[in-house]
Formats: sequence, structure tokens, C-alpha cells
Amino acid sequence: MWYRIWLYVYFTWFRPMLKWVLRRATGKCELLRICCNSYTKTGHKTKDIENALKTSKLRTFQRMVIDDDLNISEAVKYAMTVKNINPKIYPEFQYTLKASLKQISGYNALVRDIEALKKEKYSTANPSHERSLQKLWDLMMPNTKLEKRITRQWTELGFQGDDPATDFRGMGMLGLNNLIFFAENYNGVARQTLIHSQHPKLWYSYAVVGINLTNLAYDLLKDGQLREYFYYTVTGEPAIYHFHRIYSQVFAEFDSFWFAEKPKNVMEFGSVRDKFEKKVVGLLMKSDNAVLHNNYTGMS
Repeated sequence: MWYRIWLYVYFTWFRPMLKWVLRRATGKCELLRICCNSYTKTGHKTKDIENALKTSKLRTFQRMVIDDDLNISEAVKYAMTVKNINPKIYPEFQYTLKASLKQISGYNALVRDIEALKKEKYSTANPSHERSLQKLWDLMMPNTKLEKRITRQWTELGFQGDDPATDFRGMGMLGLNNLIFFAENYNGVARQTLIHSQHPKLWYSYAVVGINLTNLAYDLLKDGQLREYFYYTVTGEPAIYHFHRIYSQVFAEFDSFWFAEKPKNVMEFGSVRDKFEKKVVGLLMKSDNAVLHNNYTGMS
């Protein structure tokens, strides 16, 4: 209740007044002050620029933070014209704003692309999908031949039954692509995690948990909680590669977290997963650079 009142007061009265005072004192608008601050890192500037655009009275500025197909050059020209900024006096303005808009628009485009992968249902009639599934097996079980397409062997990889296609219903091809990326780019960590998941007492279903963690990473992306992470760690536009990479890190972190929690059985997965999500969100919010930390070699 009081927090909402404070937000209303801040954005309705205090912030506009502060902007007016600073503009009078410095002779610069908010965007110009942010872009010309040489002591602020790019990630911080992008965050501040995004907030400035989002809270602007101009709808054209507001739309810049939600457009996943923004014409960045035109947007920069518009900002310079509206704010009456001379590029000869402030040459850094257009370069800084352009770099930040690339990150902002890139994040929005990433959400769109991840949504498309999530909506792409796994199809046994699609040869590309079938090859991807076989690739996952070959990467994770290089010394064991898959006897046939539908087989009990899939449970060794942590799927629920004989046909793993049914496990991808919720996350579509995004779930499979995440598992493949983890196995292909961090094979040692992925296979060690699979071994951990087969613990006689603290076991969990590797593939099923992996797909569930895809859901967690997707929610973090969709809710915007990965925005600052990408602003601080990715130069330019974030791509699907960066999403897969953070997923891999989340999976490795979850494995460590699971054994640290020592659940009585796999039925406690839901509560452990909820606690883990709070930990991840806390790490994203706690660090000045919004970077997740882990103790796995090869994950940096």
C-alpha cells in the first residue's frame, strides 16, 4: 500500500521536479545527461535510458522500449531533433543512445524468438526434430547405442517414458534445444550432472528437470528479470545463444542446489525448485553487474 503511494508520488511529483531542477542546473535533458556520463558503464546507461524513455511523456519515446523491430537510426535522429541536441557539441550522444537502443530492441526481439521456439511443437513427422533428438542422445550417451526410436532407454536420460516426444509438450522445441546446447557446449558438466541425477537417494529425472528449468529461464526472460543481466554482460544485441548459455548455467546451479538441499525424495522437487527460483532472482537483483555465479569450470 505505502509502496504504491510512494511510486505514485515519485513519478507524479518528485521525479518531474527533479528532472526540471537538473535540466536548469546543467542545461542538459535527462537523456543527454545519461549519455554523456563518462563514469557510467554501458549496462547502467542502457538501464537508465530505458527508464527515461519508458517514463517520458512522449509516446514515441515510450514505444522505443517495447518495439522489437525498431529503426534505431531513425529513433536516434528523432531524439536528437526533439531534444535539440547538436551532434558537433555532443558527439557521444548518438553513439551511446544507438548502442543502448540496440540492447533494448535486441532483448525484445529475443523474447519474440524464444516465444516462437516455445510454440514450435515437437513433431515425430519432422526429420529435423528427430535428428535433434538423436543428437541429444549421442552427446549425452556417446558410449551407448540407441537401439530404436521408441525404447525404454530414454528413461536413462531422465525422460518419463519410452517416447521423449511427449515430454516436450509444454516447452516445445525450446526445451530440446536447451538440452542440446548444454550437452554440446558444456558436455563435461552436462554428463556429470546426468550422473548426479542418478544418485540412489537424491535422484531426479535429468531431462524432465531440464525441461522444467527451461520454463524457469523462459519466465525470467518474459518477465524482464534477465534484462539487466544481458545489458551488463552482452555487448550489442542479445541472441538465442545467450539465452541457451544462461540456461546451461541455471541447470548446473540447480544440480548443486538440489544436493545442498538434500530433499527426502523427488516429490519435494516443487518446493526445492521454488526456493531455487528465489535464489536465482536474488542473484540477478543483488549483484551490481547482475551476474550469476557458479563453481563449475567451463561455465565461465
